[in-house]
Amino acid sequence: MKQFIKFDIDLRKDERLNNDSRLAYAYLYDRMQSSIKRREFFDQKVNAYYVIYTVEEMIKDLGVSRNTVINVYKKLAELGYVIKKKVFNGATRFFLPHFHDDSVDSKPSQVDSSNSNQTNSNHNTNKTAVTADVNIHHQNKPVNISEFDLMQNVVDGLKAKAAFEPALINTLVKYSENAHCLYQYAQLIFKTKKASLKRALKHGYSEARKALHFETNCHMQDDLVKTMRNLIIQTKTNHKLHNKNAYIAKSLYKFFDDAVLDYHDRISFNKIEDFYIPINV
Repeated sequence: MKQFIKFDIDLRKDERLNNDSRLAYAYLYDRMQSSIKRREFFDQKVNAYYVIYTVEEMIKDLGVSRNTVINVYKKLAELGYVIKKKVFNGATRFFLPHFHDDSVDSKPSQVDSSNSNQTNSNHNTNKTAVTADVNIHHQNKPVNISEFDLMQNVVDGLKAKAAFEPALINTLVKYSENAHCLYQYAQLIFKTKKASLKRALKHGYSEARKALHFETNCHMQDDLVKTMRNLIIQTKTNHKLHNKNAYIAKSLYKFFDDAVLDYHDRISFNKIEDFYIPINV
């Protein structure tokens, strides 16, 4: 039996998308039709339904390489077709801001009062429909999910899991256009810090973990606020930079490497200060 998926004609008009991106979005859109019928695919924090479509699944469906699928997902997120939410020890969730449940439009606007009990039952099982304004109709009650709500969700994660101080979070939020941008900045910090730690331990810096831990190196986070602010401003004003993320990452690698060296220097200096030669009188 052949399987057909719905393809939005507007996707063809968006010249920023290639055919792989268009087809991938069509697959995501098609799967959302199934997700809105299952409560386990409803995110309580975001208050919206989501799709799970692993990279491996999309590789199989598109018949392309892993890197191609990763780049496709990245492109769709950058253009606002999807919003990605990574889950600890779980598959990435895809929210589709432009999704609309056609079954909602096909329902009659008036129902005979004799069927009121059945109508109430239908209302209770009515699924979510997301409009182009990220407007969600849950149980026939409109719930607006703003970009602020999505950014707040990222902020809560940075506070709880990453130990980011308010000053750093506020700086990232200030210069982030949306939740995806905020998440990308945070990811750049995570990945470069992790890589720097691995490199430092390999070269024998035994205190590298403490040096790159925000709770044990209070100096680092203060400096990181200034560094990130400067880097973001540079990438936004210097139009000659083609790969802005790579530029930020390169600078962060150096920042965290220097943080390890500074931390070890302070430890060594403290040991010298505490060292004394007893004098026998």
